Amino acid sequence: MTSGLSRSKGAPYPPLELAQRVCCLNGRGDPYPAYERLGAEAKAALVQMLPPDWSFDGKRVLDFGCGAGRTLRHFLDEARRAEFWGADIDAASIDWLGHSLAPPLHAVRNRTDPPLGLDYGSFDLIWALSVFTHLTDSSHAWLLELHKLLRPGGLLIATYMGRWNGAIFTDEPWDEDRVGMNVLRPEQGWEVGGPVVLMSDWWVRAHWGRAFEILRVESQVHGQTWALLRKRDVELTPDELARPSDDEREYAALRHNLRQVERDRHRALAQLRHQYESSLSWRLTRPLRTGAQLARSASARLRQRAPGA
Repeated sequence: MTSGLSRSKGAPYPPLELAQRVCCLNGRGDPYPAYERLGAEAKAALVQMLPPDWSFDGKRVLDFGCGAGRTLRHFLDEARRAEFWGADIDAASIDWLGHSLAPPLHAVRNRTDPPLGLDYGSFDLIWALSVFTHLTDSSHAWLLELHKLLRPGGLLIATYMGRWNGAIFTDEPWDEDRVGMNVLRPEQGWEVGGPVVLMSDWWVRAHWGRAFEILRVESQVHGQTWALLRKRDVELTPDELARPSDDEREYAALRHNLRQVERDRHRALAQLRHQYESSLSWRLTRPLRTGAQLARSASARLRQRAPGA
């Protein structure tokens, strides 16, 4: 365990299958110490992002996209003097959390789209770690749902991927001017991580800044950019949040994203074809396909030679 990080003090661990759903633990050594360390690092980063005078006493807090509570398990002490909620779309994770760490925690399962079903204007702090890194069509609606859940002046800490790891997903150098909110692998299933969403700092300020005052933006842990936001007293629709700004980079980013998606599609099709053609069934049936092709060729030659052809 890294020195100075919190420990979750003997709280039960979820089944390894659930622990793996929020982050791949392969290659990190013993999986549960790795799970513990990642949660502790997330807590340390969250606390560091908060204003110096922040206190959890009497607050209402939401971890949106909590999984089985990898981060929340490190706030069990604070949860005895504040109200901590976890929300996630994964039923198995929420069921485990509700049965194993509640009380003092509270757990609720969310659907694919808002609303969440909790009282608006009731939370002092919400965090969403590695959530907007994967949301596509519902991204703006969920950001505004979190905005509604916050009290006036409430705080949101949200992470996004971009300059620090964009090259990993695109195989090209990071270029801030060609990235707005760029969606990669939009059809990728959640069992292999789901879609990948990259955001540039200027795009976040232009769009998220319509609903929130951006207090702080930093690269923190796990290669993502962390933003501390304060709720603005505004009412917006998802379309208003998504509307392109006057920045010319908006359209350059859209054009580049189309090229990225098309390239990913061709790459995925090539991989699928390679897997299929290297399969046992493909190899076993090769003589049949060859024979059928020869028969078609011979039939065509006969038709060409026939009288009147």
